[in-house]
Amino acid sequence: MTNMPQSQDLQSLWQSLPDTPIRMTTEDLRGHARKLDSRIRRRFIIEYGASVVVIPVFAWYATWREPATPLWPIANVTIIAGTLFMLWNLHRVSRRHALPPSAPFSTLVEHHRANLVQQRDALRSVWLWYLMPFVPGFVLWITALWVSRPEGPAGDRMAIALIFTAFWAVAVFAVLLVINLVGARRLQRQIDDLDAYKDQ
Repeated sequence: MTNMPQSQDLQSLWQSLPDTPIRMTTEDLRGHARKLDSRIRRRFIIEYGASVVVIPVFAWYATWREPATPLWPIANVTIIAGTLFMLWNLHRVSRRHALPPSAPFSTLVEHHRANLVQQRDALRSVWLWYLMPFVPGFVLWITALWVSRPEGPAGDRMAIALIFTAFWAVAVFAVLLVINLVGARRLQRQIDDLDAYKDQ
């Protein structure tokens, strides 16, 4: 009870402080835009670099004589098709509005906000355009190996390995989804900051 007057005094003092407006310059805005562009370019490099490895590897897998089932080459070709479809989606969702070199500050704010919204929406829907293209090929790949496993202890060990691989892949997909959703929340905070600045 003895601390109540002191708490009320602190609250009154805090409420009496003047609001400090957010200050943002054109250079600040362009700096934020450059950081966003840098993250997008880095993602392009990582995804295209990974695809340069994935596509030849699964093309090579498709030529294996074992497992000798018609499903095996189809599974590997489906993974390659999913990779190409993901790259097309990545290019589609990553298009940005170029900031005009000489435009009013309000126009620059709107352009940067539009880019943030576009990238936020891309991260929120990453399960659809990034993860889902790989699912059919992966399911076929596991199925092709499952139906071709040999009899006896070797087949049992292969079954365990395939089950572990399936759980591992699901875990990786879940981690990627969470990472992208966290990134979407960060972009949303930047959008909220821009909106707060515009409303001053």
